[in-house]
Formats: sequence, C-alpha cells, structure tokens
Amino acid sequence: MVHNLAPRIGVDASGWMFAAKYHHAQTKNPAQASLFKRIGHLFHLPVIPIFVFDGPGRPANKRNKAVKKTPDWLAADFKRLLVGFGFPYCEAPGEAEAELAMLSNVGHIDAVMSEDFDTMVFGAQCVIRIKDESDSKYLIEVHEASQFSRNDLILIALLAGGDYDIRVPGCGIQTAAGIARTGIGKQLFDALEVSEIGHYHQAASMWRQDLCTMLDTKGVGQLYSRHRSLASRIPSDFPKVSVLIQYLHPMTSMLENLPAPPLLGQPDLPRLSKLCEELFVWGHPMGIIENFSHHIFPGLAIRELLQDLSKRHGLEQPHNSVAVISKVCTVCANQHERSDSEVFMSLVVPHAILTKITSVLHSMHENDTQRKALTRFMKKREVRTWLSWVLALHAQPNLLDNGDQTHKPSKRRKYMKLPIASSSTSTIASQAGDARAFSVLEISSDESGMEMKETTSRKRQKYVASPKYRLDVHHAASGEVFELCTDDEGKI
Repeated sequence: MVHNLAPRIGVDASGWMFAAKYHHAQTKNPAQASLFKRIGHLFHLPVIPIFVFDGPGRPANKRNKAVKKTPDWLAADFKRLLVGFGFPYCEAPGEAEAELAMLSNVGHIDAVMSEDFDTMVFGAQCVIRIKDESDSKYLIEVHEASQFSRNDLILIALLAGGDYDIRVPGCGIQTAAGIARTGIGKQLFDALEVSEIGHYHQAASMWRQDLCTMLDTKGVGQLYSRHRSLASRIPSDFPKVSVLIQYLHPMTSMLENLPAPPLLGQPDLPRLSKLCEELFVWGHPMGIIENFSHHIFPGLAIRELLQDLSKRHGLEQPHNSVAVISKVCTVCANQHERSDSEVFMSLVVPHAILTKITSVLHSMHENDTQRKALTRFMKKREVRTWLSWVLALHAQPNLLDNGDQTHKPSKRRKYMKLPIASSSTSTIASQAGDARAFSVLEISSDESGMEMKETTSRKRQKYVASPKYRLDVHHAASGEVFELCTDDEGKI
C-alpha cells in the first residue's frame, strides 16, 4: 500500500461518465444523479481516490472513429460534484488510461479503477473493474488466469484488435492469447527495445516473418495446431509502427509534473448541498438530508475513524475530519448478515453539520409533508449505517461498548442463503466480541447445490434474496488485476 492510512485509487473519469449517460432513469438529470450515487458509494469507503480526465493530446482516431476534441458535456457537473465531495481530480496530457497506468507504475497510486482494457496494456499494476450485475452484492469469487506480461497484452491487442487498430482478419481473442503464450511477443519487444524508433520498421518486418513461420508450422511445440489461414492473412505492415508507438510510448505527464498525491479530503457540505438543490428532483432540505444519510454521513464517520487511527499510529495526518460519531445509539452485529466484517450502528449527526447543509437552501420546492419529516429528523438526528468493525475497533476501541443497547437475535431471526464461489466452507459469525456472539451459520457449497445449517439451534429459517459481490483476480507478470463486479446500481 502506498499510503499507510488508506489505499489510493486512480479513477478513469471517462468510464464513469460513459456509464452514467446510459442510465435511463425517469428523473431530473439522470446522468448527474447516477454520478452522485457512484461517488457517494466511493465516499463511504476507506479509500483515497483521484479522478483523471482525458486531456487534449488524445489520439485523433480510435477504433476507426474520429475522437471528439471538445470537452464532454457531463464533465463540468462531474467536476462540481467531485469538489463537493472533496475528491481531487486532474486532467491527463493524453488518455486518462495511460496516465493512470503511469501513476500506478511509479507508485503514486495503489490501484486503477477503470473498465478499459487499455489500462492493463499500458502497464497498470493493479486494476479494479466495475461491472453491473443485478444479483451481485456481497459474495466474493476469486478466479485465477494465466500469466501475461505487458508485452503479451500488447500483442493480444495488436492481433485481436484494440483502440488503435482493427484485428487481424480471422484472429479472435482466444487465438491471440494462445499466440501470446508462446512467448513470440517477447522477441518483438526485445528487438524494439534495442532499436531506435526510426528502425522499428526493420525489426517489425523480421519478427513478422518469424510469426508467419510459427503459425504455418505450429512451431516447435509452441501451438496446439497450425494456423495457415491466419498466417496468410497477416498484413504486410503488421504490426503498424504508429500503433506500437501509441502502446509503448503514450503521452503522459513528466515525472517532475505529476499531480499531487491524493489526500483524504473532507466534503464541502454547503457547496454540495447547494449543487444537489440545483441538479436533482430531491433537491429540497429533507430530500438532501435523506440522500446524505445514505452516503455523506457514513463517509464522515469513516473519515473520523481514519483520523483517529492515524493519530494513534503517528501517521501522516489528513485534513481534520468533521466529528459525526457524537454518540452510538445502538450496535447491531451482523444485522441481516450483511457482512462478517461490519457492524450496524445508529449515529447521531451534530446540529452543526445539519445547519451547514440546510442553511444555504431556499426550500422553494418543499411541501408540508417534507417539512414535517425534516422536523422529526432534526429532533433525533439519527442515521443508521454500516461501518467496518475492524476499523472501528482499532480507531476507537471503546466505540462498540458505548452503545445504549446491543441487539440480540429475535425468535424469528432472518437468515440469508448465500451462494458460494469456492468449495471450501466459510463461517459467518458475529464480530462484536464474545459478549455479543450470536448463532453461527456455516454456509457451504458444492457442485450439487448449496447447503446451510444453524450450529446453535434449529429454528425456523427464512431465506431472503441476497445479492453478492464478485471479485475476479487475474494475475499478470507485473502485478495483479482485480475485476470487481457490483450490483446494477454500481455499488462498489
């Protein structure tokens, strides 16, 4: 981890904007609403992100289509939301994917969050990919894949097609991966490494002959079968030098001009509140408080815990956090079995924070029902949220003992039937200490189906649908590639 407090993640802003534009919700400014929800989910996590936007030096053409040089219409509001949440952003000289890969390689960030395959081709050490799956939420599945170096990935992109050129006729991704496994790509890039850019044509021509010979003869045990038809279709200018240069030498910032390392910032609550009033249909005091309860207030609690943790360990101090954990009303370990590493808490939001949010609003679109709901909320000021049990334990050791009450399982406690990716048995137990231990569930799975049993008592079980998270881990020679699949709302 680059930063001792929390992992630093570089986010490809263009990918988020692309996904937001295709959320056809029947609401005011659906793209901005989608971005708000995604940013809010990220704000709730103990991570330090930096968003990178595409710059003016992007290639003129990608996938045989002209690249628009004008700024994306959504970028301005996206940046306004990022400022409100306290997240830093920067503009790359060229493509954001190349800039993020470079930041990953020099240790400026710990991981790259992008759906674009090019981040791996450019050499990113660790890549997080967000996918939408309606039945995916909590479970983690790990899959291992064959190892590919960066040069192997470039060869696959050259053969199967990428952003900068079409594929070789008749060559799909599986065939390209098989060719890359032979190691023939290393010959090409070793030759290019010792050659100047002006001599790339000669090195590429000699390598192309070796490639065609291997495809035609199957090589010496290198391929499972001959690919004579594919060998005859290799273009005479393959691989194109212009494409090689774009993959090997993309436009990125100079080392002396790198963006400042991201820090754990605090949100600008008045600015964000005012922006929500302008952009969203729920932009009235109660609607804003309700939405902030899902993302902002839990995120403030996370930042307070990280602040306390850094003080306890003498680490570099982030910006002073806003005290939001003024009181823990209840602590409920594993309510609904969401996670064995989280606790469900009711926090009391200080008046000062609520005043910052509501004082800048005009309340023009607020009706009587909403005003009454806001009045009721201001009396209790309670927000229920999930927090990391480990983080809370290490940051504020006495926090879990300060609750007014600890929930115990009811006679008709609900259980969830969770599908499991591996064949090993995993145990989900209460993490709130021996005094709060609940009945333990063993959840196992095999090829024939899923099984669940209660180890402490045989009570009537009520199964409820539980979505899951899926994490695919792909190992590369230069690092690890993580593929994080989420639900259809983009939850991370």
